[in-house]
Amino acid sequence: MPSVSFEDSTSPQRQALDWMLGDSYSLEELKNDDDRIVQRFALAVLYYSTNGPTSWNLYNDASWLLPSTECSWGESDDVQCRTNNNVVDGIILYLDGLSGTIPGEIGLLSSLTYLDLQDNNLEGTIPSEIGLLNSLTWLALTRNSLEGTIPTEIGLLSSLTLLSLRSNANLSGRVPTELANLS
Repeated sequence: MPSVSFEDSTSPQRQALDWMLGDSYSLEELKNDDDRIVQRFALAVLYYSTNGPTSWNLYNDASWLLPSTECSWGESDDVQCRTNNNVVDGIILYLDGLSGTIPGEIGLLSSLTYLDLQDNNLEGTIPSEIGLLNSLTWLALTRNSLEGTIPTEIGLLSSLTLLSLRSNANLSGRVPTELANLS
């Protein structure tokens, strides 16, 4: 994961930490569940990195960072979980008015199979930490304002069956040869 200074009170990581320290569900219900604490932190960093609550569509923002399981966050299927174990395996936030960046902490969501962030206003680079998501089958980042090169790590995702990056005019460089390994 990227090196982050929690001393910067405006960083998404610090905002997520501060929120968790003030959230009774995080402190009480999850005190002995390290995996869920990491999952909750990663989702909170995603929220703050994408300028929640400022840029999120109002109906969606109101249902995130609740004092309940992460599987209940969002509208209908925004956060998808495996049945009865509270492990997030899908995030669907297309057309939700997100701006900001995709944080490297997305790589902490190790059970993610589905990540759909298309049709938003996301900027910055695609984090190489997406390459840590070994179960990922679907990655849709279409129609954002992403820039830089496509991380070679995406080509190492052996389960990936859909990769959609079109309409990101500022992506540059060569397509990584590792993408040829995808089926």
